[in-house]
Amino acid sequence: MKVLASEVIQTLKDASFKSEEFKIGKTTLKKADGTGFKPALDFLKQAIQESPIAEAVINVNKSVVIKIQSNIINLPLLYPGPVEKLTEAEKEYDVNIYAVIEAEKINSSHLRIDQIGTAEDLISTNPDLQANFKDWMAEQFDRLDHPDKDQKGNEE
Repeated sequence: MKVLASEVIQTLKDASFKSEEFKIGKTTLKKADGTGFKPALDFLKQAIQESPIAEAVINVNKSVVIKIQSNIINLPLLYPGPVEKLTEAEKEYDVNIYAVIEAEKINSSHLRIDQIGTAEDLISTNPDLQANFKDWMAEQFDRLDHPDKDQKGNEE
């Protein structure tokens, strides 16, 4: 799936993308079979087939929010300015799926964003995207649960 950067930028500026909130606890999200976050992925899959930019917001608890977003660049949807600066308006870009965590203890910026797949992966229900998201969440929860570990799992 490709989209013109100018269309994405206008969508972001207008905040006219689909967004739905889900209340899903950490234990449910960590289910081995991945069914805990299935409603959020299902929503995003349906939403991007109607419009390429969308997000599913998972409220884990008061201090942790996870978002699954579609975008053309690895920036949260709240930042149209940098997207505009880093892309060419009349160029088509691939739509990718990004996982975003907002938590005070995740890092010094309180935010982390990583690509977990492509829009095609989501639409075709590619199991790799679900596995990538599950692994990504496990890594983020480990960071939150063990803030004294470095990224390789060693005590600092």
